[in-house]
Amino acid sequence: MVRFFCYLVGCWLFIPVAGWGQSTYEKGYFIDINDQKTECFIKPEAWSARGTLSYLLNYKDQPQTKPLAEISEISIHGAFNLKRANVQIDISGDESPLLSYTQEPEWHQEEIFLWTLVEGTTSLFLYEGGGLKRFFFRKGNGPIEQLVYKKYRTTAGINLNEAFKQTLSEKVNCGDSVLRYFELLTYTEKALIQHFVAENKCAGTNAQVYPKAQTSITLPDTSPAKVQEFAEPSKKLSIPAEPEAPSIVTSKDKIKYFGLEVNPLLRQIINLSPNSTPTNNPFGMQFASNSTKNGRGFSAGLAYSRTKFNDDNSGVPRETINRDIALRFGYERKHQLGKRWLVLHGYDFVVGGAKARTEASDQFSGNIITETTSNFWGVGPRAGILFLISDRVSLSTESTYYLRYTTDKTKLTGTPDSKQKTSELELTLPIVLILSIRF
Repeated sequence: MVRFFCYLVGCWLFIPVAGWGQSTYEKGYFIDINDQKTECFIKPEAWSARGTLSYLLNYKDQPQTKPLAEISEISIHGAFNLKRANVQIDISGDESPLLSYTQEPEWHQEEIFLWTLVEGTTSLFLYEGGGLKRFFFRKGNGPIEQLVYKKYRTTAGINLNEAFKQTLSEKVNCGDSVLRYFELLTYTEKALIQHFVAENKCAGTNAQVYPKAQTSITLPDTSPAKVQEFAEPSKKLSIPAEPEAPSIVTSKDKIKYFGLEVNPLLRQIINLSPNSTPTNNPFGMQFASNSTKNGRGFSAGLAYSRTKFNDDNSGVPRETINRDIALRFGYERKHQLGKRWLVLHGYDFVVGGAKARTEASDQFSGNIITETTSNFWGVGPRAGILFLISDRVSLSTESTYYLRYTTDKTKLTGTPDSKQKTSELELTLPIVLILSIRF
């Protein structure tokens, strides 16, 4: 059992208490992984994750060391208590841009050190490091469980999963406190310590409160790439005596979508019918940017194609070049619909054109050029639905109802030009699938 700090556990841990000198040994104890308790004098210092604990059995002895990988608990009487625990911990990011789009915690089984804040029949613990702050509790000798508090993104803004309130109401509620009390409870050290102290008093227990607010620690970088960097100390931060209550962060960040039509790819993979016709979608490449506050934003679609081919029509060689371009841009708004679904609506301005030019060489008539151009513009509403395959990938479809005005011109060598104007109100059914990446 050599894993001491894992994935979430930092490279360095400082546990100097205000007023201590680095050469001072304080009375305390440690418990090894075999549950053997050793009363001793411990030297608080900067411990690396693969370092050792320096201690004295008494002041007359020479200092001894113990590998941290063999220790499950360290304590200095009345000052602090650290316990190693194998727990389920939510590793969701707490701040932008690491916030997820799902309400549920992202559980990982990890072995970490926890600060003991309140020790009694009902105990309170804290993990803090790498940008994460998580509170845990335990009743009696039961398992250590996390109190869930999670920020997550929606297209309407940033919401909170405050499941810890329901957990405390059901499991840590000796005095049968009313629901209103838990609704006002904040996810802070001060508020939770007060609640757990009151809980122990209600159960007739004098709880030990460790002055965590007087303790400074080094918050480590816990990314996997940094776990091996033990030689460089990280920035030392002090935890304030009265931390501010967390608040909902109103972020100005936007969620961006870049998507491509995947119908041709799906036809190749599924191959339900070799004679299936292509979809009538002029916007095969799409981009959108939406506010995380209210889901509002803009969307654009673009398609461009060019084909060139030569053929022989009854001995007359011909060359044909076709060009098509279509562009749309406009306003849209996305709404969260459950955990995995988004719906959108918007209004677009569309513009585009097509040009087909055929040149034929005939020995009697010479070169005959036929050129047809079609230009259009229009406006109309658009609606769609997206399914979130993951936080970063979505699959969507949409429907449009555009009013278009089109001008067609045809030029043929030796004949007068022809021109035609038309207008149409056309509904496009949601048969096009767009695979998008969100960033």
